[in-house]
Amino acid sequence: MSRNIDAGMLAPLLSNYIQPCFLASIAFKSQTIHCWTGAGTLSYDGNNYLGVGDFGKLGQIFEGTDVYAYGTTISLSGIDPNILTECLTDIQLGAPVTIYFALLNTAGEILGVPYPLFVGTVDKPTVTPGVDEIGITLTLENRLADLQRPNLRRYTSADQRRFYPNDTGFNWVEMLNDLALKWNA
Repeated sequence: MSRNIDAGMLAPLLSNYIQPCFLASIAFKSQTIHCWTGAGTLSYDGNNYLGVGDFGKLGQIFEGTDVYAYGTTISLSGIDPNILTECLTDIQLGAPVTIYFALLNTAGEILGVPYPLFVGTVDKPTVTPGVDEIGITLTLENRLADLQRPNLRRYTSADQRRFYPNDTGFNWVEMLNDLALKWNA
């Protein structure tokens, strides 16, 4: 499969010196959090990514040739037990998550356009309790997981009006069930 890697990233990848990092954007109920695997603040695409350093961990990201929804995990440790409830209530299942691979120059600036490694949604949180600090791991699922879910939409006027109140295109669908049409008569 071909990759659309930005030319600003391609040249440093072919050189002897690269400083890789990962950026993550995670939507929560209250706000979207932008973080990265280094220390300090990193600006990209109008957002300030907060460095989580050793407190953050990214699971393996798989890719295969078969149509399968490979997921991953993202973890944050060092959470104060006093704010655990607030953290858990802010997690939104099904919220969008994007993880990027980026390269930094010697000044700590992003080279080129970061490559999106994973685009998916939050599946479920897992809490790892500790004495002084707590860790939270978010399981992320790929967008391909939606292919395995049943479509709950129906071809009825009532279902269509839930999303488009003024649409009358399905008004006659229910009547077609009882209508006997004769072909070649």
